[in-house]
Amino acid sequence: MFAVIVNPVSGGGEAMKLALRVMQRLDKDGRESRLFETGGEGDAARQIRSAVEAGYSSVVCIGGDGTLCEAVDELCYQNVTLYVVPGGTGNDFARAFGLPKDPLAAFERQLAGTPVQIDCGRVNGRGFLNVSGSGFDVDVLQKTEELKKVYAGEKAYHKAVISVLGRYKAFEAELSVDGKPATREACTIIEIANGQYIGGGMRVAPEAEMGDGLFDVVVVRKVPRLCIPFLLPLFMLGWHTKLGLARVMRAKRVSLRAKGMTLNVDGKLVTADHADYELLPGAIRMMRP
Repeated sequence: MFAVIVNPVSGGGEAMKLALRVMQRLDKDGRESRLFETGGEGDAARQIRSAVEAGYSSVVCIGGDGTLCEAVDELCYQNVTLYVVPGGTGNDFARAFGLPKDPLAAFERQLAGTPVQIDCGRVNGRGFLNVSGSGFDVDVLQKTEELKKVYAGEKAYHKAVISVLGRYKAFEAELSVDGKPATREACTIIEIANGQYIGGGMRVAPEAEMGDGLFDVVVVRKVPRLCIPFLLPLFMLGWHTKLGLARVMRAKRVSLRAKGMTLNVDGKLVTADHADYELLPGAIRMMRP
């Protein structure tokens, strides 16, 4: 049985249209499905909990990385398969998982896929599937929320990058990996990555694998503001890790501390003075295309 999770007003109603098409596709195969409509922030988790308690063996999440972020806490180590129908702004998890951009094509590929167990991250008790961290990308995300009223999809993010370049400042943070002594440094970005991408396709952690039992901790050192426009294409391609602009560590636990920092947690912004990360190996079951 498939539980189809959707916010009926998301995307001006486009998400609901997708949900109905997903259910039609399942009905074509004779598979039972039921619609679970969310009503606001955090409601996706409640609806998924209801579906799991009702015995649904598959959950279809329609939306972007933020919707998945709400879902994963209810699906960790459950005997339930997660299907992703990408319908958000960046869809970075779907990209890292190898799904096509077209939402229905992505669903079709998963229906024909192979079962796998992927890792799940947790920060301050909150689950995430893709990437969490702080720095330049947080400023961009904040600006993106403003620009979504004017620009659609990835275009809003790319416009936001240009907008925040003029006020960029490096931030200082204490970082400890797997219990080692903390180091304090000025950084452009610190990301704790399960997936490879942020911001609609920026390859922040080019070697990250979702099933290796380890985070890729990417620390991009402080760079002059005027250099960022020239370095951004290298960052998009993932070359920053090869050119001395960043270092990468692999770890199961990470501690990040900075007074009043804002964290990006799969596209959701959270304010905290400290962030304690742990990796949950093989916690989520999916169908790899």
